[in-house]
Order: sequence, then structure tokens, then C-alpha cells
Amino acid sequence: MTRTSGYNVAVGLIVAVGSFTYGFGFASFATSIGQPGFFQYFNLAQTGPSAAYTNHIIGAVNALFFFGACMGALGGGPTADKFGRRLTLLLASLVAIMGGALTAGSTHIAMLIVVRILQGTGLGALATLVPIYLSEASTPSKRGMLTGLHGFFLVSGYNASAWVGFGCFFSDNLTFGWRGPLAFTCVPPLILLIGCFWIPESPRWLIAHGRTEEAWTVLSRLHQDPDDPDGIEAHKEFYQMKRQIEFESMNPSGYLAILKTPAYRKRAFLSCFVQYAANATGALVINYYSVIIYENLGLTTYLPLLMYCIYTLIGALGNLFSLLTVDKTGRRPALLTGFIGVLICVIIEAAMVGAFVEGPNLSIAGQKVAIVAIMFFVFFYGLFIDAASFIYSSEIYPTNIRSPGVAMATFTYFVACITFVTPGATAIANIGYKYFVIFACLTVISILVIYFMYPETKGKSLEELAELFGDPVVVHLTNATDEQKQEMDLEIKNELIAGIEHREDTRA
Repeated sequence: MTRTSGYNVAVGLIVAVGSFTYGFGFASFATSIGQPGFFQYFNLAQTGPSAAYTNHIIGAVNALFFFGACMGALGGGPTADKFGRRLTLLLASLVAIMGGALTAGSTHIAMLIVVRILQGTGLGALATLVPIYLSEASTPSKRGMLTGLHGFFLVSGYNASAWVGFGCFFSDNLTFGWRGPLAFTCVPPLILLIGCFWIPESPRWLIAHGRTEEAWTVLSRLHQDPDDPDGIEAHKEFYQMKRQIEFESMNPSGYLAILKTPAYRKRAFLSCFVQYAANATGALVINYYSVIIYENLGLTTYLPLLMYCIYTLIGALGNLFSLLTVDKTGRRPALLTGFIGVLICVIIEAAMVGAFVEGPNLSIAGQKVAIVAIMFFVFFYGLFIDAASFIYSSEIYPTNIRSPGVAMATFTYFVACITFVTPGATAIANIGYKYFVIFACLTVISILVIYFMYPETKGKSLEELAELFGDPVVVHLTNATDEQKQEMDLEIKNELIAGIEHREDTRA
């Protein structure tokens, strides 16, 4: 089996900056609404009769940001298929830079709402493209680790944005306090933009577009093994990849093909549902409105922002540990453990808020237990759900529909964000703990669906995963027949001889 080279990891780290870009850009507004200067500048009231209007405005900004993200996700999939993963990453970075700059420079609330759509478009495309690229460039044995970089960098973006917002809170310039976090959103996509000139194109996309020699050059470098100087294992992987993609190229592709083909529909359901389920835990609501939640729990001044920093740090560390272990533990056990863990935490959170925060028996101890429950929530979510959900969504599709398939999953993720996050500020203010009860009920449903419907995917190549959904696998590497092994060995031998002859001709 092929080994993951240092070059492969370096490429993955650069591409994962796109995930950091999304996380930082998404969370930047969450930190900005924790700044007193934001409400003063836009003449919004945090308390009193006008507070409801403020909640509606914040909900509108969030809703239209996610609307832009939905458009970016749906547009990014087909664009990546037509023009390549690398070029589409570059274009999405440009849009994210422009959107971030205009958001930071907003002079009116209407302008802020509109330009957040543009920023959301670029960030939504990046959230779609990164897991596609990482899964296609990974080795079967370390695909969880490399694709898991998406979740780790995404939550690291949350955490970095939280610390930036925390630092800006102490600025004497109240306007900079909320503009600063938004302005810094331009830095990560600029880094990715520069990195796109160095990373190679996805080898699977190159094969799908007939650029076989270029695909082998990229793959042999990505999966170079010092212990295998002739690249025998890389040749086997490439042989399987090429044969399977050639076979799949005869199948229909695009959004309509996914909806019309039963095996593709099943993949789409599993991919989309796990993204919906992750949001149905209330994770994005807690993340986005952490500052408001902590204020409701009795924290004041800079403490809500500090708690948000700690919250996102726990999530980032959980994702880091997840990507290092998910290839051994598997996706299915991780998801089940995570959803059960967050269910328990949400129930405790709702009970504490309902009994000791909103009820007549106001209790400092109850508030502290509620805060601890939130921290354990993000521990379970970051360690077991975040990375595994994105890995699963991207790896179960064949190459011919991977881009539109992942785009549909990411689109579902953002639709769920609109569904749960948009009314979040109003729901927290009006129904309080009952909003968390809704998430607990939805999480129970998610646990049942995952337990009965989700197969394990660890350790198999992207091509061999087709077998889990009833599709034929042209070449098996793990369970190949003697005839298949002989055919593969003969072709690899011929390719090696051709390579040696080519090098000798070049020297002559």
C-alpha cells in the first residue's frame, strides 16, 4: 500500500488554508457582534424594545451570508469539474478576498448584509473544494488524516478569529473593535491564493480529462516512497485509479445524474444527511451565538469573548486528535460516539438553563454547570463529529460525481445553517432552553439513522468504496484475483520499462 509523503502532507496543509479561510470568515461576524462598537456604529440596541429589531438584523446578515455560501457550494462543484480543482480554488480565494475587504469597509447595515453574500459565496466554494481535493490527493491509509485537515483548519479558523476578536475588544477605537476581525478575513485567502501557484492539480481530475501522463507525474510525487524507489505500489494505485475512472467516465455525471441513479442517490443521502445531522446538534448555533449565550449565563465585559476563545480552542484540539486517529478507529464509531456525547451535553445544557437560569431558582452553580456542558459539547463534537462528517461526505462518491456530490452535501450544510442559525438570536431570546430541546430530539434521530444506515469506509481506496453501494470495482488491490494481479503486474512492468527507455532517450 502506498505511503503518504511529506510533499503530500505539505500540499494538504496549503489546500487546507481554504478551510481556515472559511472558518475565520464565518466566525469573524460572531466576534464582531460581541463588540460594543458594532452596535453603536450601526445604531442597533442590545436591550430594550429595539432589541428584537437588532436580532432580526443579525439574523438577516447570517441568512444572506449562508445564502451566498449555498450559491458558492453549488457553483463550485461544476466549476471544479470543468476547470479543475486548483484553478477553482484560486478563483474562490479571489472572491473571498474581495468579499472580506468590502465587509470590513461596510458603512451601512444594508451594505454589510449585501457584501456578506459575496463573501459567503467565496467561502462556500472553498468549503466545498477543500475536502474534494484532499480526498483525491490522499493515500487510502491516510485519507482520514489528510481529509481531516479540513475540519481541523476550519475550527482553527474559528479559534484564530475568536482570539483576534478578543484582542480587538481592548482597542480604544471602538470602530476598529468590530472592523478589525472582519478585515483580517482577507489574510488567509491571500495565503491560499499564493499557494495555488505551487500545488499540483488533482491526479484523479487529470485522469478524468485524459491527461494521464501528467496525472502519473503528480501522483508519483505525492505518494513517493523512499523504500519503494521503482514506485511499484504507486503504480498499482495509479493502475486501479485509471481503470476505475475510465469505467466511471461512461456513467452519467452532474446533479441530475445523482438524483436519477439509485446508487448515487444513496450516496447523496448519506453524504447530505451527516452534514445536516452535524448542524442539527445545535453546534453552529452555540458557536455563532456563544457571546450572547455566555452573557445570558451571567458573564460580562470581556469574559464572553474569552470563553468563546476557549470553546473554539477545545474544538480545534479535538479535530487535531480526530484526524490523527480516525484512520484507525473508523468513521462510523467516531460519528456514533460523537452524536451520543453531544446529546448528553445538550440535555444537561437545556436542563440547567431551564431550571437555574431562566426559571425562578436562579443559581450561579447552575450557570457554571451549563458552561461546563457547552465545553464538553464542543469536545465531543470536535473529536468525533467535525472531521469524520466531512471525510465521509467527500470519500463515498466516485470521481465522475464527486464534485457535484460534495457540493450537494455542503449545500445541505449551509441550508441547515440558515434553518438553525438564522432564527438563533430570536429563539434564544424568546424560547431559551426549549431551543436546545429541539436539538436534542433531532440528535436522537441522527443517532438512529447513522447506526442503521452508515457503512464503514476506512482503509479502502476511493475506487474500492464503490463496492459498498453495489457498483462494480474494476480492479481490486486488497482482494484482487490471481488473474487481476497478473494483468496488473504485466501493465506495471511495461510502464516501468517504458519509463526507463524514456529516461535513456532523454539522456542521449
